[in-house]
Amino acid sequence: MEDYLIDRETLGQFIDELMKKRTLPVNSAEELAKFREEQIRILDNRISTALFGILSEEQVTNLNRLLDQQPDDPDAFFAFFASQNLDIQQIITKAITTFGTEFLAGGQNA
Repeated sequence: MEDYLIDRETLGQFIDELMKKRTLPVNSAEELAKFREEQIRILDNRISTALFGILSEEQVTNLNRLLDQQPDDPDAFFAFFASQNLDIQQIITKAITTFGTEFLAGGQNA
């Protein structure tokens, strides 16, 4: 089972809405299911890259230390980004919006 930064169901709902808006490169229900799962994975990776890609090496080390100390505390995760003056919601929104625009245009993720 994979870990997703945003819960898988929420990602899936977003992908489902996008998939309704364009012709998909699939020919069967099985291909559709595979395509959907791949898009969920790609979107999650994009969000993770957007969040963690802006952190310095020192920030990543500090975040890892924090997550080791408080692994089940999502508030600590959000507080870390706030302490670094990074708007996590804005970063996620931008990553999702960019993904959606590219998907609908038939871009790299499709």
